[in-house]
Amino acid sequence: MWDVRSFLSALLAAALAGVMAACSGGGASPPPSALGSAGLSLAPLPATDEPSVRATTSPPATDDAAAPIRIRLSGAAPDAIALDGMTAWVLAGEGGTLMEVDLVARREVRSIDVGFGATHLALPMPRVAVVARFDSSDSGTFLPVVDLESGAVHGIETRALGGLARGDDGVVWALEPAGQLLKVDAVKRAVVGKVPVVIGQNVHTEVQWGAGAAWVGSDGTPVARIGGELQPEATIAVDTGLPFLVRDGLVWGAGPEQVWAIDADSNTVVRRVPLTNVFEVLALDVEGDEAWLAIRHPGPVGAVLRLDLASGAVLEEHRISLPSAVKIAADRAWVASYLTNELVGFAR
Repeated sequence: MWDVRSFLSALLAAALAGVMAACSGGGASPPPSALGSAGLSLAPLPATDEPSVRATTSPPATDDAAAPIRIRLSGAAPDAIALDGMTAWVLAGEGGTLMEVDLVARREVRSIDVGFGATHLALPMPRVAVVARFDSSDSGTFLPVVDLESGAVHGIETRALGGLARGDDGVVWALEPAGQLLKVDAVKRAVVGKVPVVIGQNVHTEVQWGAGAAWVGSDGTPVARIGGELQPEATIAVDTGLPFLVRDGLVWGAGPEQVWAIDADSNTVVRRVPLTNVFEVLALDVEGDEAWLAIRHPGPVGAVLRLDLASGAVLEEHRISLPSAVKIAADRAWVASYLTNELVGFAR
């Protein structure tokens, strides 16, 4: 995720570095297989996804309005989504493009080259996108800033990045896996502050912004709370997993065993929702008491779950071979399908 927003940033990086398993997208040559070297033995993932829905509470819907929407993408290995009204901006990690998708017309409108190894995406202000990369080839930058009107790309000097979050007032927060959190002014196109953070040797890292703080985590380490002026404020132990979003004063994260939430007022874990038969959580979004999770079952088998946070019940499960990002909109949950190069919308 892990997203691609955690796992997928690591997954894509590992395709080159040889430390994680192979994914191939849209007919591209598969990268070297390496999950075995990380102690995991995984069967190849299927290259197609099932369009049907399996609900645990009711049979699959047959109404066309409830059928999944599938939008083909030109870029290989989509791994991040940002919603802007009825436009979805989708990042393709292997293809190295930022794609504009019209959700009303249900088609890709254009793509902008941002470079291979792009894993995270933020929209800090109107008509501006910021991208985080683990690779600086071609453009020479790990942090491209994109003018969405003209398509022009400008770079900000950083080291390789493993996380990115939209802050306030044109600020983005960029996380270097080397152990440094950067405060970046997207208007000035400059790093305006930095602070060391402890994230260990883990390749799965994330930063999120909300409640006046940046929340930094890597799988197996406590979540660090860093104030807006770059002062460390707290560390909060979590069982497993990463922070994926901040909403209504809660920092939501997940690992294979549970979805959890940290209360930003008390810096304590106040919600725990158990998960079963989950090997990895790749991405998470929350709206009210509804959560959508991109996961892998043991096997591995990729899926998207709609979870009732109040009861812990899985309300729906949708088969996606490798779901890399998920964003909830008013009427649908949009999912990036990493292996089939699609944006898939499931009715809510």
